[in-house]
Amino acid sequence: MRLFALTLVLTSLAIGADPAWLGRAEHNGKMAREAMDRSLRVTHAWLRLADPVTGLLPRRDNNPNWVVRDSAADLYPFMVIASYFLEPRLYEGAMHDILRREMQLTMRVGRLSDDFLAGGSGFVRPNVEMDEIVFGSSEYMKDGLLPITEILGETPWYHRMRGIATDMVKYAPYTWNGRKLPAQTSEINGNALQVLSRMYWRTRDPEYLENLITIADFYFLHQLPKTNYLPVHDWNIATDQPKRGVFLYSDHGNEIVGGLSEAFVAVSNARPQKAAEWKSPFKKLIDRVLEVGLNPDGVWYAGVDVQTGKVVDQRHAHCWGYMFNGIYTAYLMTGEEKYRQAVQRAMDGVVRKPEYLFDESGAGRGWGANAYSDSIEGALVLINRIPHEGLDRAMDDAMLKYYKRQKDNGIVEYWYGDGNYIRTAMMYAFYKSQGAFLTNWHDRVELGAVAQPNGVNLVIRAESPWSGLLRFDVARHREHWNMGRNYPRLNEWPEWFTVEHDKAYNVRINGGEARRHYGFELRKGIPLSVAGSQKATVEVNSIR
Repeated sequence: MRLFALTLVLTSLAIGADPAWLGRAEHNGKMAREAMDRSLRVTHAWLRLADPVTGLLPRRDNNPNWVVRDSAADLYPFMVIASYFLEPRLYEGAMHDILRREMQLTMRVGRLSDDFLAGGSGFVRPNVEMDEIVFGSSEYMKDGLLPITEILGETPWYHRMRGIATDMVKYAPYTWNGRKLPAQTSEINGNALQVLSRMYWRTRDPEYLENLITIADFYFLHQLPKTNYLPVHDWNIATDQPKRGVFLYSDHGNEIVGGLSEAFVAVSNARPQKAAEWKSPFKKLIDRVLEVGLNPDGVWYAGVDVQTGKVVDQRHAHCWGYMFNGIYTAYLMTGEEKYRQAVQRAMDGVVRKPEYLFDESGAGRGWGANAYSDSIEGALVLINRIPHEGLDRAMDDAMLKYYKRQKDNGIVEYWYGDGNYIRTAMMYAFYKSQGAFLTNWHDRVELGAVAQPNGVNLVIRAESPWSGLLRFDVARHREHWNMGRNYPRLNEWPEWFTVEHDKAYNVRINGGEARRHYGFELRKGIPLSVAGSQKATVEVNSIR
């Protein structure tokens, strides 16, 4: 049975009474279509702001320079992802062109990049400042190149990350115990641990493993026992003392907990004896952050003093979900139910107080739309592990408010955080389609889905004629990273309904006769055509 022989022209939904799931799937399709449309509009709006000389993207409307930790990390990568799914010619053209220009112009120390002036007149800083270069490059990898690889797999951006990851350690400006450290701050070292862990999973390169062990040893075996098992935001390696004795549960600090959690998972697989050495400090870290960092709703405060555990910033961490990735990972690695219960409690608390998902005071606190992004994305990663109907509804409400923040010209707030708007919208769209997507997408077609116990049900609605492929997701933690376990992690793109290449599935279109497909066929795509103002249903069930 050849795949192309299965192309169907669907002029109407001829299945009698609408099935019970259809209304929810249609709602999901509307929400997903708007998310994708708005993402593409942001992408085109920022391309219009690109520097006419270098072709690189500005940091914000009043700063035309390419700033690695911002333009490269938070804006450009999500334009890459949106164009891949929504406008492939843009992906193959402008997105690859920007990568070429970025590599040609901004690499300053090996493959590490530095900020570059608009107009092509050189670097922003006249002298090499390694702390700035390592920081920017670590952000580019963790916030930009990791997400591209999570969703797209091996691309030129993956290889760009591999080069930076290697040189980040090669040119590391600090030394501890005779071994190199990228930084003295928990943010940069947390970034490095996340990148090195995933690069080790994919490549099994022992150099990546040794590098992540060095950084994790510094925390698990050296710093944490001195700081009551709360990582210090900034440590002076020369004096071996804290420079700033606080732990930030918010962004620009909490990265270290996720990084140490990822390192623990990787080393548990690669070097069990080392993992046994880390197990006690890992648990003490997780227990301590839970002991002193939670407000009455079970959501994180923004910061605490490491010695006393006293809260020094009463505000909630708008990226509340990020830290819970590490907590849920502790549950996976230890089996202790208290860690899962802490995640569940936080999800319940967010539903009770929707401002955790959309904090309208954010603009006055320097957050703006980004407060929505961090919160909603954290919720998506967690709801992927712990289904939660209340949180699902709360996210829908938050997204409706989020959509309205975009201006008519496609811009959201005229700063690099507009890229995070794309990221959140696209991640949410894939949740609403359960990971399925359409080729030849246009803004008059909708794809929505509802999960089923043994599969997924989908509906395609078209305001004008559409034809293309309906494609399905795979277990990307294995396919793209070679991971043995799909633990929650920062900047992942959650997996919803996935197909196994050699597994059989029954596919029923418009309530008709079920036909058998194999996973590799569903990944390649089912060719479909839908007439204008019509809809079609597709029901997929795995054959046990």
